[in-house]
Amino acid sequence: MCPDLIINPHAFPLRMAIGMLLESIAAKVHSTGMVDQITSQPINGRKGGGGICFGEIERDSLLAHGAAYLLHDRLHTCSDYHIAAVCSTCGSILTPSVIKPEKRVARAVKGLPPVRAPKVFCHASDTNKGMETVAIPYVFKYLAAELAAMSIKMTLRLSI
Repeated sequence: MCPDLIINPHAFPLRMAIGMLLESIAAKVHSTGMVDQITSQPINGRKGGGGICFGEIERDSLLAHGAAYLLHDRLHTCSDYHIAAVCSTCGSILTPSVIKPEKRVARAVKGLPPVRAPKVFCHASDTNKGMETVAIPYVFKYLAAELAAMSIKMTLRLSI
């Protein structure tokens, strides 16, 4: 007698293995949860609909193991990644703003070509030259706005 198919009896998943599988799927679902509207960071806790907390101990263990890319990915890219415009003339992160298309059309009416109209304009230095884009955590921009509300100016020096 020759069996058609030989199956290892240890290949069948046990209740514990299925439970671990369900927990890992639930963790994947909760890894991208709701975000706070002010700071753009994920809300922690499954009860609140947020993701799994990545605390100081986890951060320190990744630093100790030298996993810099994973640390950057978890704490910056997946958390509150933000691309901001910075004026290299005055160093401000708050004063650059995007020119609306209506204003670009108004520039064309004044005789300036609309194609060459800048997309980002700094109101503090009154220029569009020297605008750089940087990838920062959104909380950094929020901190700059909070400090500006207390009359503390934060300037950035960019090195290219």
